[in-house]
Amino acid sequence: MRILVLSLFIFSFTFTQAQKIEVREVKVSDPQNVLVQEADTVRDLEFENTAIPFAVVEQVPLFGSCEKIEKNLQRECFQEEIKKHIEKHLKYPEEAKENKIEARVFVTFEIEKDGKISVERVKSNLRNEYGILFEAEAKRIINLLPNFIPATQRGKIVKVIYAIPINFKL
Repeated sequence: MRILVLSLFIFSFTFTQAQKIEVREVKVSDPQNVLVQEADTVRDLEFENTAIPFAVVEQVPLFGSCEKIEKNLQRECFQEEIKKHIEKHLKYPEEAKENKIEARVFVTFEIEKDGKISVERVKSNLRNEYGILFEAEAKRIINLLPNFIPATQRGKIVKVIYAIPINFKL
């Protein structure tokens, strides 16, 4: 009996999910041309309004100092410049320093089409008032980043999402 009830539940769930599929029929004079145009539009929309991960974007966003470097070294240059920026601007929260508290904060931000930064998410491994201090400091550091030369994908300027951990160690 239990097997029968479970089978009926799975069947009804699968059947209701299948009903949500939409089928459209369109009459066209030149089917090949419409298919090519529709495929191009879909590909263009794939990255037009969404941020592309840094790891897969064709041309990464650049610091001005990385612009004249060979293309195959530009990712490394970007990451090195981010590291230098963090080291230069990091101010260990005084209260956390006094209490010998360390933390790791993960920051996710987007580099917009105009090269500006928008912080998406800041999350500390601490769930207390120290975590809030570290998160605020990480956000401050990232907001100090300069404007970038925007990234490109298939020849178009795109937003890029980038994530980095910031370690606060004494």
